[in-house]
Amino acid sequence: MSNNFRLHTQHDNIDEWLSISNGGTTVLLTVIGLSGSIIAQSNKEKDILLWILEHDQEVRGLGNAGFDICDIPWDSENFEAEKNFLIRVIDGANQKLGWDKLDYEPNESRIYIYIDKLKDLITKFQSKDINKQSYRDWIKESSDPRFTNPIGYTKCKTHGILLYFNGCIACNDI
Repeated sequence: MSNNFRLHTQHDNIDEWLSISNGGTTVLLTVIGLSGSIIAQSNKEKDILLWILEHDQEVRGLGNAGFDICDIPWDSENFEAEKNFLIRVIDGANQKLGWDKLDYEPNESRIYIYIDKLKDLITKFQSKDINKQSYRDWIKESSDPRFTNPIGYTKCKTHGILLYFNGCIACNDI
């Protein structure tokens, strides 16, 4: 099983998708979480990062952690700033930002390919393709006590990653 990341539901050119193994997905989301948890400043940036971290396979199940870029909780009015934030997060992951908190060394020859492909997808994404319903659904889902993230954007004491409703994505991988 693998996970697919693509621009939107009509993105049918599979050569442009990021298709990666379950293990690769876990490492990718973890290094994005490490970098993003250091870089995120505003509540909206933290919300975007939490949305990504919620795609932890511990919750979604193996082969179900991929997502479409259009479903990220983008704000149309602040799209460029949010897109630039994600690019900075991805660049931070590429520079090993926060990797010192891990008890393993990610396979650089593989993870850098995944990071670069994700950056390519984010860079290509355009505001006209934002799925506004997805953001509304995420907000509604967040009101369910089972899926409510910790108040105050708390971070894991071990990894420094923002905690989502199921804890720390890096701790879940142990």
